[in-house]
Amino acid sequence: MKKIFSIAIISVLVTFVSCNKLVDEQPVSEGKQEDFFRSKLDADAAVAAMYGEFQSAMIKQSANGQNQNNITWWGEARSDNWEGRRPNYATSSTNEIDFNGLTSGNAYADWTILYSVIARANLLIKRLPEIKNYVAPGTNGALSPALESSYTAQAYAMRALAYFWIARVWGDAVIRTEPYVDPTQPATQARDPQAKVLAQVKSDIQKAYDLTAKNGNPDVFYLGEGAIASIGADVYMWDKDYNNAIIWFKRLFAAKGPTGKVYNTAGVAATGAGGAAADLEPGISWNKQFATPAGSVESIFNIHWDYTDNGCACMGGVSRTSNEPIIRMADPLWTNWPKAATAKYGNTTATIDLRVKQTYNISSATSQPIRDRSFWKFYPGTYIAPTATAGYNFTSTNYGSSTANLPANVETNVYIPLYRLGGMYLLYAEALNKVGDRSNAVKYLNLIKARAGVPTVLTTQFADERALESEILQERQYELIGEGVRWFDLVRTDRVIEVMDPILIARQISIGNAQVGWGTDKRRYYWPLSNTVLYSNNLLVQNPPYNGL
Repeated sequence: MKKIFSIAIISVLVTFVSCNKLVDEQPVSEGKQEDFFRSKLDADAAVAAMYGEFQSAMIKQSANGQNQNNITWWGEARSDNWEGRRPNYATSSTNEIDFNGLTSGNAYADWTILYSVIARANLLIKRLPEIKNYVAPGTNGALSPALESSYTAQAYAMRALAYFWIARVWGDAVIRTEPYVDPTQPATQARDPQAKVLAQVKSDIQKAYDLTAKNGNPDVFYLGEGAIASIGADVYMWDKDYNNAIIWFKRLFAAKGPTGKVYNTAGVAATGAGGAAADLEPGISWNKQFATPAGSVESIFNIHWDYTDNGCACMGGVSRTSNEPIIRMADPLWTNWPKAATAKYGNTTATIDLRVKQTYNISSATSQPIRDRSFWKFYPGTYIAPTATAGYNFTSTNYGSSTANLPANVETNVYIPLYRLGGMYLLYAEALNKVGDRSNAVKYLNLIKARAGVPTVLTTQFADERALESEILQERQYELIGEGVRWFDLVRTDRVIEVMDPILIARQISIGNAQVGWGTDKRRYYWPLSNTVLYSNNLLVQNPPYNGL
C-alpha cells in the first residue's frame, strides 16, 4: 500500500468514519451504509483507508504541517535513546518527557488516532462478509473468498496491533469490537483492565493467523503471515509468557519474507535451532532493509510514507528535516556507542560497529550544532570517510553532496520498520534466555553482533540470566534505535528506574533542579490520558498518579 492518501482514499475515510466520538467514530447513516461495501473496489478502498490511518497514527501530521512521529514519542522518547535539545529547541511536551513530568496536556498523550485505526478495522470485519449479498461470487466486482479472508485477517491483525500499542502506552483501555454505526449506541464507555485488552489482542492475532494464507510471498507494507506472527511473539513476550512467545517465533520463522526466502527454515523445528548469517542483511549493506525493504531478506512489516502524497516525513530526531533539532541522541548513548573515524565501508572490513555510520552523523557538534548527531538510518546511501571539508557524508544517486553532513534531500519516501528479523532474533534470544536455554540465546545474540562487526560473546561470560538479558537489551538498543522499541524493552524487563534514574539526575543537575531522579512510582511507566480524551468520555478515569495533577 504505497500511495495511501490519494483523494479517492481520503473521500472513503471521511465517508466511512468521521472523527468525533469516544473512539474517533461517528455513526454511519443508513444512506452511507447502502453506498459502501458493495463490491471489491469498496473493500480495497476500506483496507487502504485502514493502513493510511495507521500510517498517520505512527507518523502523525499535525495541524501546522509538521509530523509528530508518535512511534518515537511513545516507543522511545522516554528512554535513554533521546533527549531534548536545550535551550533553543525546548518545548513543554519534550521537557515533560525529558524530566518524567508528563501531564494530561502533553501533545503526545492522545490515543484518539489509534482508536480511529481500530474503528476502520472493526468496520472491515463487520462489513466484508456483506459484499456477497450485492455481487454474486465469481462475477465482476465480487470479492473472492481468498481475498475476503486475507482482508479480514489484516483487519484483525491491525486491530490487535493498535490495541497492543494502547495497552503498552496507557495500560487499561476501552475495548470496542463493533463499528459505531447505530446512533442509539452509547457514546461513552469505561476502560477495561490491561489484562483484558491483551487477551483481546491475543484473540485477534490468533484469528488473523488462522485466516491468513501461509507460505505466500508477502508485500512488506501489509500485514501478512510473518508480520502477524511477529505481533504474536511480541505480545506474549510483553505478557512474559515465553513458551507461547516461542510458538509464535517459530511461526514467523516458517513464513516467507518479501524476497521469497523463508525467514529461518531450520528454526521451525527444535527450540533454539536454526539461525544463520544468510537470514540477515550483510553488515556492510545493513541500511538496505530501511532504504529498500521490499528487496531485503530481513523485512517483515514496514510503514510506507510517500512524500508525494503525504508530504515530508518530518519526524523529530529521526529524519532529515527542520524538525530534527527537537530531540537528539541522548548523551549516554552518544558517548558509549563505539565509533572510530578510521573505519571504512565498502573497501575494508570495519573494526568497529558497522551500524554506527549507517545510523547517525558522528562528527563534531562545533560547526553545525543544529545538525549535531543527525540521524540518517532510514535513508539510502553509502558512508564516505571524512575529509578536511566534508565531514561524515551519506552520498548516493539521489541524496547528499560533498559538503553535507547528512542526506541533503528532505523530499523522499521513508519506510519505517515495525518488525524486522534482526530485532526478532534478539527478542527470540531474550525468550530463550528466559526459558533457560542460555547457549542458544547467545547463538542468536551473536548472529546480530557478528553481522555488526563487533566481538561475539560466550555463554560463560554471563553469571546469570539477568546479566545475559542486559547484553541482549544493549544490543537491541544499538540495532533498533529509531524503530520505537527501546522504552517498551525497558518496561517489559522492569529496568526503567535502573536505567533512567541516573540519566534523570544528570539532567536535573544540568538545569539546577532538585536531584530526585526518575522516582520509584512504576505507575509512571504509563502515559496520562490527554484532556481531549477525558473530555470526550465522562466514564474515563485518569491514570494514577496523574489524576492528582
